[in-house]
Amino acid sequence: MKQELEESINFCIEALNNKNKGSQEVNGNDKFVLETLNKTLELSYEGRNLGIGDYGFEDYRNTFVDMSKRFGDVGITNSLSWKNALLTLFDFANYDENTMLEFAKKIVNDNIMFNHILKHIITNCVVLGDIKKAEEFIPNFKPTIIFKEQDNLDTGYLIILKHYAMKGDDKSFFKYFKQSKPVVNKYEVNEAKGLLVKNYAKNNEIEQIIALCQHKNLGSKFYFNALMAFMEQGKYQELKQIFEKYPELKQPELETELMVLTGAYLKAKKLGLKINDDFENLFERALKVDRKLKWGDAKLQDSIFLDLGLANEGNSERMSRCRKAIKTNSLKKELIIK
Repeated sequence: MKQELEESINFCIEALNNKNKGSQEVNGNDKFVLETLNKTLELSYEGRNLGIGDYGFEDYRNTFVDMSKRFGDVGITNSLSWKNALLTLFDFANYDENTMLEFAKKIVNDNIMFNHILKHIITNCVVLGDIKKAEEFIPNFKPTIIFKEQDNLDTGYLIILKHYAMKGDDKSFFKYFKQSKPVVNKYEVNEAKGLLVKNYAKNNEIEQIIALCQHKNLGSKFYFNALMAFMEQGKYQELKQIFEKYPELKQPELETELMVLTGAYLKAKKLGLKINDDFENLFERALKVDRKLKWGDAKLQDSIFLDLGLANEGNSERMSRCRKAIKTNSLKKELIIK
């Protein structure tokens, strides 16, 4: 199987070097590669279970099984699918990061795909806690031209930045902040900032959390991320005290207090925690929420009523009131009264 794996890996690299200019379509020996991938599902997995690819949402990475099942008998026809096949084979073969890089260096006609593989390598290092090694790989990024030429070194530092954000390590986070090019990577860095604040809040007192939010590179807009740490643990009673003591966290123009309290109320109910039954108060406040405020794609008011309804599962009268108050049909359908 070892020889078959290496042959398949080389077929993937060969395909990535056959990229047609101006097209994502790539031809290669996908039949052989697919057969190998399907065989791996029948064998004992001996990889390191670090995940495949770079980070997705928070610390999510695809697993070997998830990636393998994507292929089935469907042909591998484009650059991304060849790259995914290559990373899946690397993982099953249990290659270390240096070995993967040596194979990746054979990709000479597609800098974007090479960089994707390098992101996988660097993310592995970060998952293993070897930041020094991760940094040593960063200079290997190849330049790309989309709107203008980029050296892509910031891509590697973004992975390290997110790692420290998930650990809630503010000192290490800001050490890599500038190298992550926050002006260029606004979305990614803002996401990392939110993760930093939320994870920092899990292990620190509210005074320290507020102080962190006042950092010159953060700000009051991250109060919500901090409060999420309490909300996700169902700390409804504690949040009521926090808002009373620190009214600046309420942000009435955004309805932060009501949104957080409702979320914590729902979580506390799910966890079976003992809390005050503040349904009537929360419901009346929700009726006054400005319909212009949004939460993702939904109206914030509808989202609050949905949480209130879900928190009162088993109480048909309360659920009916919440369902009636929701004006968006798709959300209304989520509140099923039994």
